[in-house]
Amino acid sequence: MQNTTITKMVEPLKTGELLVKEGLISLGDIDLALSIQEEKNQSLNLNRPRLLGMILCNLNLITPTDNYYVLHKYNKLMSIQSTLIENSMLSKDLVLKTQQESQQHDIPFISCLLKPGRISTTKMQQLLFDLFHIPFRSISDFIFSQKDRKQLIQILDQDNSRENRIIPLVLKDNTILFGITDPQNILFIGRLNDQFPQYRFKTLFIPFSDYLNVSKTIYDSNIKSAPLVKEKSLDLSLLLNFKTSIKNPETDNKSIETLYERYELLRLLSGNTKRENHLNEFNTFIMHSHKTITAQYKNQNIEFSLKKQGRSVKLIAFPL
Repeated sequence: MQNTTITKMVEPLKTGELLVKEGLISLGDIDLALSIQEEKNQSLNLNRPRLLGMILCNLNLITPTDNYYVLHKYNKLMSIQSTLIENSMLSKDLVLKTQQESQQHDIPFISCLLKPGRISTTKMQQLLFDLFHIPFRSISDFIFSQKDRKQLIQILDQDNSRENRIIPLVLKDNTILFGITDPQNILFIGRLNDQFPQYRFKTLFIPFSDYLNVSKTIYDSNIKSAPLVKEKSLDLSLLLNFKTSIKNPETDNKSIETLYERYELLRLLSGNTKRENHLNEFNTFIMHSHKTITAQYKNQNIEFSLKKQGRSVKLIAFPL
């Protein structure tokens, strides 16, 4: 009996209890949401219950950002990957293959999923709304209001937009709609909203290809490469700001060599050991990445830059 009592005392808190703990809802709100959940499940004859957080969002008691933040904080998020496998929407092998492609080509997992034969747009819309209460749709026909440009780019500048693959779309009164390409973007939106509490932020999942097209409209895409200077005067900020455009990796040897030199220097300044004679391997990687991205996005000109994560240095490829 004593062991049973102890076990119950240390049971993990449920989602509603965590939201109460964070001061977002009351115990009465949980009772209301649970009654709605039970009623909906019975009337719709669902095989699995609707997520409590989504019901609370429908009641306007919390926002999707609130829900994501709390679930992420307490490690209770249901990932897209696990949901696809558990609901037999995709095989585990295909999910892992898609995840590898996403990491290798630095393209959001959602967009990799939308390749022909993997998942339909309709299923993607339902999946994202069920998990995050955020709609997904194409904005290929989106018309940007130029009068809002100055205000929007002051809130989300081009560097943060590119790093996070987020785009500001609409400003109406004090509400801003952002296009996001990955669930992790929700955390960034939450932090951004803390910096600008005078605004209300809403989000919409969009395909990565749409993000690329709209970003050209909102931001100036004619970024000049950082000037070449002697290595002894380089610092981390200059290396991380360096960008170079490669149109044909078979002939743009100088651009690839310059990128390689800065890549190796950034590795060295990040605490890694010096290494020699990796230019051929680096050149092969650039050619493979360029071929893959141009085939998928039909952009011949690819911009390469560097990104530091701890001691690790990554190459970022961005279609222009």
